[in-house]
Amino acid sequence: MLSANTAVMFCLLAVAQADGPVGARELDLIARLVETCRNGGEAHGKTGDAASLALARELLGAEDGLESGLVLVCAALDTARCAQAYALAADFVMLNARITPEEMRLLDILAENFRLDPLTRAAIDTAAQIRLAPELGQND
Repeated sequence: MLSANTAVMFCLLAVAQADGPVGARELDLIARLVETCRNGGEAHGKTGDAASLALARELLGAEDGLESGLVLVCAALDTARCAQAYALAADFVMLNARITPEEMRLLDILAENFRLDPLTRAAIDTAAQIRLAPELGQND
């Protein structure tokens, strides 16, 4: 069974890989996002992050990696953590400043697997857009 942090790392890495190879900037962003969702004393530093990243990469690289990995992710996360993982994935996509169809499809897959209510998903997506608009220089 995956830890919650590894499950979140898997989701973020899957979104990052959706539009091509993952660069150092994206890996740094993933590490920062995972750090924001740590529970209580679960923080285990760079070694734990490296182990989580290695496991997430291994899962994604396997045959049917996304599908089988999502089964493990859903088993590792409760409903609230699923919504949090989706929100972090949406933040990641928004922080990249350009949203590709592949990233949107992966967000669809995450929402479907996490069984997010459409209104909850819309609220998360809107919140990410509002929260990150000033950072991205987007003001309506």
